[in-house]
Amino acid sequence: MRGRISLARQLALSMAALALAAVAVITLAFYVVYAVLERWRIVAPPPPSASDTFGLDVGITLAACLMGVLLALAIAIRLARRIVRPLGAVGEAARRIAEGNLTTRVESVGEAHGETALLIADFNAMASRLQRMSDDVKVWNAQIAHELRTPLTILRGRLQGVKDGVFVLDEKLVDDLMKQVDGLARLVEDLRSVSLADSGRLELMFSDVDLAAEVNDMRPILTSMLTPAGFGLELVLQPAIVRVDPARIRQAIIALVDNARRHADPCTLRIVVEFSDQTAVITVADEGPGLAEGFREDAFTQFARGERISEGSGLGLAVVRGIARAHGGDATYLRTSSHSMFRISLPKSQSANVA
Repeated sequence: MRGRISLARQLALSMAALALAAVAVITLAFYVVYAVLERWRIVAPPPPSASDTFGLDVGITLAACLMGVLLALAIAIRLARRIVRPLGAVGEAARRIAEGNLTTRVESVGEAHGETALLIADFNAMASRLQRMSDDVKVWNAQIAHELRTPLTILRGRLQGVKDGVFVLDEKLVDDLMKQVDGLARLVEDLRSVSLADSGRLELMFSDVDLAAEVNDMRPILTSMLTPAGFGLELVLQPAIVRVDPARIRQAIIALVDNARRHADPCTLRIVVEFSDQTAVITVADEGPGLAEGFREDAFTQFARGERISEGSGLGLAVVRGIARAHGGDATYLRTSSHSMFRISLPKSQSANVA
């Protein structure tokens, strides 16, 4: 790096060389053209006394060269300052970011115009996004650790109690341990689904499915989830063929039903499958209080919990939206005067490649 010439010096030397070359070429061209015109007798030859002015001509030429070089250097220095200062500021900021200081930003540079100003703006936007991603990763890791800690602590405590003779390893204790293991497995699968959906790598196995028949086949599973919590189940199904990944759609519906079971008041849960133009819509409606006005969009982000919500991983709705968007659709929330509704919209025709 030390052996390299700086960009400002390169610009100054290049401009000076250009000015010197221009003066030299113009002077040489003058003498050559004049000699040719004199040979063709287009112009009269200079008188004998003109040879005495040769030294004066050379002096004028050298003076012109010197003035051109000085002018070129002045222009080059000014131009170099306007180009190099913004680039130097960006380079210095990039080195600080490479060292781990993600809060670094390029301050406004007076000489920055046009493309250099755009470069600074793009660099600051990139740095801001990089910092947000780093902060998200830290929060993500902390939240994952928090969610995993509770079931692992319970498992460890129960197993240690069995080892110390405090608990008897009977069928009830085994069932409790299995529930904790199932919760861990579900949490890990939700984390995996959300991560893959965010990175655009969620694998989908597309097939032509009668969505109404698929939901109807889920009735025993959904009833077993809802009945112990005091919920009823009503299915309103409009048959039609849709190209989707049936396993992922079942995962999304189970997540919405589990969300209602955890947070809604006991009622008759209504699942509706309907179609509009080229869109299939799955609606899960309950009679609960629903989401707070300022929480309705944030509810679909990872680890989001409302003020009234104290249980659950906060990943269920994020999984639902990730699955819907992987199909080319979306997941939304709607509140009416009597119902709280979560909707999954899906395109009826799906042209994605089968994974």
